[in-house]
Amino acid sequence: MGPEIATIVGALASVLGAVIAALSKRALAVKVLKAPAFEITFEATENPEKDSRLPQVRDALRRQESIAKWNGRASASLTFGQYIIGGVLASSFVQQSLTAQVVGSLGVLVLVSSLVHQRYRPDLQASGARQRVASLRALIRDIEDDLFALKSGQEGAPTVYEIRKKASTGLARTEENELLETNKEAADATAV
Repeated sequence: MGPEIATIVGALASVLGAVIAALSKRALAVKVLKAPAFEITFEATENPEKDSRLPQVRDALRRQESIAKWNGRASASLTFGQYIIGGVLASSFVQQSLTAQVVGSLGVLVLVSSLVHQRYRPDLQASGARQRVASLRALIRDIEDDLFALKSGQEGAPTVYEIRKKASTGLARTEENELLETNKEAADATAV
């Protein structure tokens, strides 16, 4: 791969990663604000799955999977761009063949990419979301097992209310973890 192509590929990867990192946080926040409010019913619907809040847990799972996917892509793109451009800049042959403005622009691009990575920390957001995905999948399995026990009339099966409380507790834990992660990131960003 020639130095010009490597430079273009690295620059595109860095820019793409920066855009994804910046937009993913904003888009997901808007998605949460525009999400329809959970339907609250005060009487049983004769649908234990709906009454157990299982659809809400599945919605939370989809959201966390989206956060993990997009932040993972942003992190990989930023890292790839930094390595490619850094490799290009480290080569004295390439530095001699490029104009001073291009070399300076590439240096600024690596700096901006690094700053975006530090500010938005898509790697940490993806990691936290993957952990929440694992917890939510386990919660869904537990709820489905409880619903199966209830529907099949097994002795000692939990009530719909007990299953609903389990779902509520799991959703609250997921939201608290995400909030703690967001607050930690904000505190880390202001400390820098």
